[in-house]
Amino acid sequence: MQWAMSEYQRIQEEFDRSARLAHGVIARKLDQNESVLAAVDALLLSRQKFDMPVLKSFSHQLLAHYSQLYTFEFFQNVTRDNRVAFLDEMQQRFGKTFFIRDFDISGRRSWLPAPVRDQHLVVTMIEPDIPTASSVYGFDVLHEPRFAADMQRAIRTGRKVASAPFDLYEGGRVYLLMQPVFLGKEAGGAAAGRGTLIGVVALVVYCEKLLTIAPNEGVPIDLDLSIQASGNNGTAIYSAHGKHQGSDNWLPILARLEVGLPLISESQPFTLRVGKDVFLSDFKLIGLLLREGLILSLVISLWLIYSQRLAMRRAQSQADEALFLQSERAAVALNAVHDGVIILDTQQRIEMANPMALSLLGVSREEVTAQSFQNVFRLIGELSSELAEDPISECYREAHTVVLPERMQLATARGHVRLVEGAIAPLFSRSGSLTGVVCALRDMGPVRQRAAEALEASELRVKEHLEKLSHVARLHTMGEMASGIAHEVNQPLTAISNYCQASLQLLEFGEDSRPQVESALRLAVAQADRAGEIIKRLRALVSKRAMEIRLIDLNQVVGNCMFLAEYDLKERSIEMVQLLSVYPMAVMADSIQMEQVVLNLLSNAMDALRDEPVMKRHIIIHTRREGKKAILEVRDTGRGISPESLEVLFHPFFSTKQNGMGLGLSICQTIVEQYGGLISAENIPASGACFRIELPLSQTVTTPEVEPTVPD
Repeated sequence: MQWAMSEYQRIQEEFDRSARLAHGVIARKLDQNESVLAAVDALLLSRQKFDMPVLKSFSHQLLAHYSQLYTFEFFQNVTRDNRVAFLDEMQQRFGKTFFIRDFDISGRRSWLPAPVRDQHLVVTMIEPDIPTASSVYGFDVLHEPRFAADMQRAIRTGRKVASAPFDLYEGGRVYLLMQPVFLGKEAGGAAAGRGTLIGVVALVVYCEKLLTIAPNEGVPIDLDLSIQASGNNGTAIYSAHGKHQGSDNWLPILARLEVGLPLISESQPFTLRVGKDVFLSDFKLIGLLLREGLILSLVISLWLIYSQRLAMRRAQSQADEALFLQSERAAVALNAVHDGVIILDTQQRIEMANPMALSLLGVSREEVTAQSFQNVFRLIGELSSELAEDPISECYREAHTVVLPERMQLATARGHVRLVEGAIAPLFSRSGSLTGVVCALRDMGPVRQRAAEALEASELRVKEHLEKLSHVARLHTMGEMASGIAHEVNQPLTAISNYCQASLQLLEFGEDSRPQVESALRLAVAQADRAGEIIKRLRALVSKRAMEIRLIDLNQVVGNCMFLAEYDLKERSIEMVQLLSVYPMAVMADSIQMEQVVLNLLSNAMDALRDEPVMKRHIIIHTRREGKKAILEVRDTGRGISPESLEVLFHPFFSTKQNGMGLGLSICQTIVEQYGGLISAENIPASGACFRIELPLSQTVTTPEVEPTVPD
């Protein structure tokens, strides 16, 4: 009972608070109504004469801000003296059918012509102009029984007066809030000192929207609201019933709460009555039960927590011991295994590397820990003709194990290259999210002899690659030769043809040996045409193969060339150093043609080292990025290039070799320039010659902000 009484008191307090909130909202709307009329009165008093368009425009702006205002109307004062002029003006505005009218309420409830009276208050403006209310224009509201007394009181006192409520023709219950408009001064009469009555301004207040309260006002929706005329016998103007949120038909009504709050308004003397039905669901019985149950649950939970903490401590101690033993076994296994194991985190940084992995990379543990793997090593496939995705990046993207393809190369940042095999496997958390990858790499150098069968199987692939490269080189050589031959041979061939044709014309005037000479000259012309046809077919043969331009990696091109030139380098005792970029050198080109260029430069470098001591035979291949360009340099430690040869080094048929044709560097220049690149040569002091290739980087691969530099 104590709880029920406190709950009922809480419901009453909430009801009183909600009623005051609703009273404040309704009172504010009534104040808004009076403020609107006061603003209109001030507007009209500030003018010398009455201006209907100004009033209409001003009222249109005001109505947009107040939802409870249905329309804004003006009742123009018409006397017996100005009746004829008024009718002429209104008929020009509304047509010849306009007349001053009354409404037959007690009879047929229709419009009737109004008789001539001493004074009319005629409806001449309705804003907004509602089509269904067009018949109201011309209505004499001064002699309407529903409004007559209130209208006379407003004119007599000069104050705002609210009419009795009434139902609109188009639907809805409203009342009028009227304000008489006086302009100028009058010399005498009952209205002396007040001015001339121009008419009455009236607001049509929509009762339903007057009692409609927005959700953001904080007033509950279950309140019953009604406005009544003030006084002991106040009549109800309008009522709006609320909706109880949790009420159903079977729930009983326990009590009824009601309160009457006067709305302090001189022109709208109303009383707001607020009511509410109290249901059983308004009592927060469930909250009481939940609180009591929560207290009991807390007591039981404390006992369970205390009893389980000892068991949890014992289980945690056992789990820590098992985890330590498992970690120790894993560490011993990683240190003892002969494969290199590298663990990367989600940011592709090296988290752990076992001793075998550090031996493969040739670095210490402190140098690689927390470093990006791209700054430490790269995995490059051999004999690949297009840009391939890095296996580690593929494992991060696909989140599954990636087995390294055959003849995969491990290139370290210090220029060492090893043949490796193995796999890249993802690491997952208990929730299934990717937490890193594990790289398992095995050095294939010691077992290359045992892999003879696998190497024999790849010889066919190497042979086909060499044949394809040889074919492209032969075509380019033939193309360069054909261009030179065509330039030198076409001129004498053209002269032979012209002489023969001239001889034919001269013999037309001879008689003795004309048949023999004519036959010989025709044969000469045929041979000249045959020579030209041979040149034409030679050029067609050169342009027969279509280039396969695709996205390739210059690092991969270098790797392919190193494999093809491995035998010559070992035979000539030349040390090869590869300083390759840690980032992909992506360019658009034909892979076979770029391999031909690199092999040609390597061949020239090996020839330049022929007369050098064995300890000074070094070739360095360096790839890097400079802005939006891919740079490939081939350096040797020979004696360099003479200044005279540097100027004509790339001219066709120029060669410093005894049996050279002088087409190799010219072909290389043609290939590089057709891809928008540049090839150049220079001498490095005390270090030999350097050939430099510049190609535009592909825009599909993001260029790093900083490229690691390598000292000369």
